[in-house]
Amino acid sequence: MLLTKEDVKASLKDSNGWELTGEVWITKEFNFNTFPKAVQFVNQIAEIAESRQHHPHITLDYSKVKIALSTHDEGGLTQKDFDSAHAYDKTSDKM
Repeated sequence: MLLTKEDVKASLKDSNGWELTGEVWITKEFNFNTFPKAVQFVNQIAEIAESRQHHPHITLDYSKVKIALSTHDEGGLTQKDFDSAHAYDKTSDKM
């Protein structure tokens, strides 16, 4: 179920640096010390995304990883996006 604009704003307040991009995406850039660490993070995200069957857009640029989330089959943002964002933040914190 799509979140309302108010729900999205409230969820963003509780997020850890995620930003609304356009009306249907939340994005965040993660920075790592090395390229291998960034790749390791991407691989861990891939496992999480596959287990949830909710796949992000990922951009890898040397030691930076940009993640964009939206629920394609719903046409916008859902709780799945914020749950995934939280899981990716927890993964990043462990690295």
